Amino acid sequence: MRRLHFRAASRAVAVVLSLAGVVGAAGDTWRYKSSMPTARGFVSGCVLEGKIYVIGGFPTPASVSAAVERYDPVTDTWSQRANMPAPRRGHATCAWEGKIYVFGGASPDAYDAAQKNVYVYDPPTDTWTQRADMPYANFMCGVAVVGPTIYLVGGTPSASSPPVARLMAYDPRADSWTRKADMPTARSYLSACTAGGQVYAIGGAPQDYRTLSYHHVEAYDPATNTWMRRADMPTARAAVSTCVVDGKIFALGGYSSSSACPVNELYDPVADVWAVKTPMQQKRLMPFAGSVGDKVYVIGGSYPSAQMQPVALATTEEYDTGLGRSPDLNGDGQITIEDLVLLIEQWGRGGPLGDIAPLPWGDGVVDAQDLEVLMSYWGQEIPDPALIAHWKLDETTGLVAADSAGSNPGTLLGDPLWQAGSGKIGGALRLDGADDYMETPFVLNPAAGPFSVFAWIKGGSGGQAIVSQAGGAHWLLVAPDGTLMTELKEPGRKGKPLTSPAVVTEDAWHRVGFVWDGSNRILYVDGVEVARDTQASLAACAGGLYLGVGGTLATGSYWSGLIDDVRIYDRAVKR
Repeated sequence: MRRLHFRAASRAVAVVLSLAGVVGAAGDTWRYKSSMPTARGFVSGCVLEGKIYVIGGFPTPASVSAAVERYDPVTDTWSQRANMPAPRRGHATCAWEGKIYVFGGASPDAYDAAQKNVYVYDPPTDTWTQRADMPYANFMCGVAVVGPTIYLVGGTPSASSPPVARLMAYDPRADSWTRKADMPTARSYLSACTAGGQVYAIGGAPQDYRTLSYHHVEAYDPATNTWMRRADMPTARAAVSTCVVDGKIFALGGYSSSSACPVNELYDPVADVWAVKTPMQQKRLMPFAGSVGDKVYVIGGSYPSAQMQPVALATTEEYDTGLGRSPDLNGDGQITIEDLVLLIEQWGRGGPLGDIAPLPWGDGVVDAQDLEVLMSYWGQEIPDPALIAHWKLDETTGLVAADSAGSNPGTLLGDPLWQAGSGKIGGALRLDGADDYMETPFVLNPAAGPFSVFAWIKGGSGGQAIVSQAGGAHWLLVAPDGTLMTELKEPGRKGKPLTSPAVVTEDAWHRVGFVWDGSNRILYVDGVEVARDTQASLAACAGGLYLGVGGTLATGSYWSGLIDDVRIYDRAVKR
């Protein structure tokens, strides 16, 4: 354990004693926030750069709106934005490359008939433009984005028409459409979202959602143009809304049995299982649902009155998923004095490592709120089932590095030196930059789905690799100018390395990481995102891993410095 100076140590002890009775952490709870200025049902919307845009919908059963209102979760305030070119209800909305796309929907002059229009909103200029019409009219469909493609799923041409199974792929750059494999179950009033690079179509109805609704979940893989049936949603619902947090899907509200419902159910795509969570405070169908950080926001929607007339809602509910930044600051799987020391070292500053409260993403300063959350977990273990490989590198002798999360030990080659007590977390491995490295049979195919890799490093030089795959790409390495980069990329000529401006070769410890969420490549340094871009996929590879050298063992790619605590997750993690 590192030594504290007297004041820090005294302060730590005092804090532990004063907060020893604090228990529990926030999570799975709802609270109301500022209401939307205009009550609207059958709304649509999206999240863009931390702001929520709620678009269109019906204020009354006989009217349709073109209103655009923006919500800022940080300040809990609303602002009016430029109206959509035409009023719409039951339209599909998504964000792509900084702009908002709106597809189809029904208009006041044809209330139950779908439209073909495609509108695009530019938030910085607060202006709308129009794209070429869709090749078909549609409303009450699902929408999801994977890489450079927007997918429209199902829907119907009118309220009196049967739904379609059609899946259409829209290329925003070319303003063109391509039909893909039909969904197995034709339906409208469904919701769609993206998780792990796949499109999930959830719930819906065969025609009249008030008569029958589905619990179907079907997943589309863009790489193979195929669908697969997944575990059914516990509660059959139409006019349901979904959003994704940390790779998991929340299905919220909708119409079930004979009325609107407040149901909140959570789906884990990796395990293919559902869990029932705390319901919303307000029953509602077809609201907007979106996530900012690890909180979910449900806005607007409607419910049937005693006379079965739809009543539009303006209420906003915020759901704390409890999936915020981990209090496990040093990443050793338990909350101890080491985590407290790290938090105190960041006290009064905006260091992301200790800014864990308020959940989920902190408030920009490490203070008593962060301390309270940390102490609520005191002495507990914080297991992460997504951690599939973990080389702590804390050994003191021998040529084997244990994998504490799996069964893939590393073998030391050359003559690396164990540095007991000199790592960032316990010990570390020192490599000489000439012929030292570690190899392990652990295999993770980058093309198979979301994953993350993180490591502590100190030293290094341009061109040297931190983590690479035998016969494949350098997962983490240092660019010639000393900045962090990755060579994991799309297959073929389109793919390019992702570089960052963050220098990591000075004589200081840095926690570096690469995250692939199925659509985006993200680089992290010391808990801060330093680079991001969108990719359609990553190139496949079936080789084992190297630590401290490039994938071909090339001269100049050997690491000169320290490597500590290397972790690999089978999901996208936040830091």
